[in-house]
Amino acid sequence: MLLSRVLLGSLMIAALGGLIALDTWLSAGEPPPGIGLDGYPRVQTGVRLAGLPVVAVATLLVVLATFEFGAMLRLGGYRPVTLWAALVSAGLVVIPWLPPRVSVSGESMTAVWLMGGVIGTALAAMARKTTERATTAMATTVLMIVYLGVLGSFFVRIRFIDPGPSGAILLVYTVLTIKAADIGAYLIGMGLGRHALAPWLSPKKTVEGFLGAMVFSAAVAAGGAALWPAIAPGSPPFGMLQALVFGVLMAVIGHLGDLAESAIKRDIGVKDSAALIPAFGGLLDLLDSPLFAAPVAWWMLTFMPRIG
Repeated sequence: MLLSRVLLGSLMIAALGGLIALDTWLSAGEPPPGIGLDGYPRVQTGVRLAGLPVVAVATLLVVLATFEFGAMLRLGGYRPVTLWAALVSAGLVVIPWLPPRVSVSGESMTAVWLMGGVIGTALAAMARKTTERATTAMATTVLMIVYLGVLGSFFVRIRFIDPGPSGAILLVYTVLTIKAADIGAYLIGMGLGRHALAPWLSPKKTVEGFLGAMVFSAAVAAGGAALWPAIAPGSPPFGMLQALVFGVLMAVIGHLGDLAESAIKRDIGVKDSAALIPAFGGLLDLLDSPLFAAPVAWWMLTFMPRIG
C-alpha cells in the first residue's frame, strides 16, 4: 500500500509539474494585474492562453468527480440530477478564467451562473414528473454544485491572483502545502498513531496523524516561501511567520474536508468514493481536503497582508 501510494503520488506530482510548466510558458506574455489608464481593470485582448491548461484539467476533474459523486449518491438511494450538476459545476470553474470585462465582473458572472444552476436544478427535478424524493434530488444536486463547482473554482481563482507565471507557481505552492498535510497524516498516523481523532466517523485517523499533518504542511509552506525568490518572479506570497500559519490552517481545513467526505461515505455505506485510483480510491477521496482548503487559501493569499 505504501509503495503504491509513493509511486502514484510521485506520478501525480510529476504530472502537476508538467502542467504548470506548460501554463508558465503560455502565460509568459500575460500583462500584470492592475488598473488601466481609463480607470478600469485591464482587459485581455484576443484568446487567453494563460491558465488554459489548469482550467482544462480542473474542469475535467470536476466533471468526472461530479459523475463519481452522483454514482455514489445513487448507491445511498438518492437521485441527483448529475448531468445538470456537472454542467453547472464546469461553468463555475471556467468563469474565473474568462478575461475580465468592464460591464460584468467574474464575481457577478459566478453569482448569475449559480443562481441559474439552482433554478435549473428545481426545473430538472420537476421534469421527472414525480414528487417522489424530489426534495432530496434537489438538495443533493445543489450539494454537488456547491461542493465541486463552487469550491473547485477557487483553484482557478488562486491561479489568477497573478495572471502571469507567478500565478501558476502560486497554485503549485498551495496544492503541495495542502497535500503535504495528507502525506504527514498518513505517514505519522501509520507509524505513531495511537489515539483516534474521531472514532465514530473515521477510525483510522489519529491525533498523532493530525499533528503530523500540521508539521508537514507548515514545513512545506515555509520552505516554499523561503525558496520563492529562486523559483518565481517577485516577492514570496508570505513572510515566514505567515507561511507557517498558512501551512497549519491548510492542514486543519483539509482535515475537515476529509472528515466531511467520510461522513457522506458512512451515510451511504461505502469505504471509498470509487475504485478509480489504486491505493487512493476515487477522485473525491483525492480532492476532499483540497476542495475545503482552497477557498481559505485564496482568502489568505488575496486579502491578508504580508507579515513575519
